Amino acid sequence: MSVVNEWTKKIAEAAVPEEIDLAPSIAHAFFSGGKERKQLFQREKKKNVQGAFGVAEITLILPLILQALVSSTTALSTFISSPGLNNFLTALNTTFSFRELGKRKQKVASLPDNPFLPLKNVLLVISGELHSMGLPEEESDLITFRVLMKLLEDSAGASQFIQKIADET
Repeated sequence: MSVVNEWTKKIAEAAVPEEIDLAPSIAHAFFSGGKERKQLFQREKKKNVQGAFGVAEITLILPLILQALVSSTTALSTFISSPGLNNFLTALNTTFSFRELGKRKQKVASLPDNPFLPLKNVLLVISGELHSMGLPEEESDLITFRVLMKLLEDSAGASQFIQKIADET
C-alpha cells in the first residue's frame, strides 16, 4: 500500500493541496473498500462546518479523483505506456495554456489521433468521470491536467501506481 499512499499524496499535492494532510487516511479508507469507502463518500461529500463567516460547506475532492483514476485504469495504462510521452507533455502544456475552456476543447480535438489518441482518451475519461460526480467541467479539466502532469513526472512510478490501484479495486 506504500506505493498507493505515496502517489495519493503526490496527486493531492498537485491537484488539491489543501487536502494533502488527509491523503493517507483517504487512501486507506478508499482502498479498504466496502463500508469504509462508502462512508468516505457519504460522510465527506457534503459537510457543514461552522466558520468565522457562518456555516460553510466542505467537499473533499481527493476521493473523487481516486474514483476517477480507478474507473480510468485501462485508459491510464495505455496512456502511461505509450511511446509518445514527451509529445503528450508538450501537448498538455500547450493545451492548458489556454484559459478558456472552449479553446482547450478545440485544441484537444485538433490533436491528430496518431500519436495523441491515448492522451485524448485519458483526458476525456478522467475529466468525464470527475464531471459526472458533480464537479464543474472547468474544474474537472484542470484537475485532470494536474494529475496527468504529475503522472508524467515519473512514468515508471505512475505505471506501478496504476497497476496497484487496478489490482486493489
